[in-house]
Amino acid sequence: MNTKLLYNASLLNPNWIVGFIDGEGCFHVSISKNKSMKLGYQVSLEFSITQHIRDKELMNKLVDFFGCGYVINDTPMKLQYRIRDRQDLSMKLFPFLDQNSLLTVKSLDYLDFKLVHSMLEDKLHLTPEGLDKIRTIQAGMNLNRK
Repeated sequence: MNTKLLYNASLLNPNWIVGFIDGEGCFHVSISKNKSMKLGYQVSLEFSITQHIRDKELMNKLVDFFGCGYVINDTPMKLQYRIRDRQDLSMKLFPFLDQNSLLTVKSLDYLDFKLVHSMLEDKLHLTPEGLDKIRTIQAGMNLNRK
């Protein structure tokens, strides 16, 4: 198969991107120990898509499409497109996904991810109650979703 044909600009339309995110995207909330934080924990957000290294051209087109994020070598054979910057999430990714709805259960992960983002913006993660709520949300996301 000629992969050059797969990565033409006509594939990077909103419907294709939504399907790609539904199939390959991940909304991740991380809570890690960090003594420099008020409660001793840091909350981070990451949207990512992981693909085989042969799809490097496509991954770089995602950076162009969203106008943010970056591509890293996740493993020797895998690349990962990531958006971690909260402003990029709110100004680039969220408006796109609000206008182009995900069609799978991943839409629920997106809503939870967006809720945690809002909580971070409101600094609720700096309170014990807010951090506990974020932990509860995180515990029900992705593979843990019932």
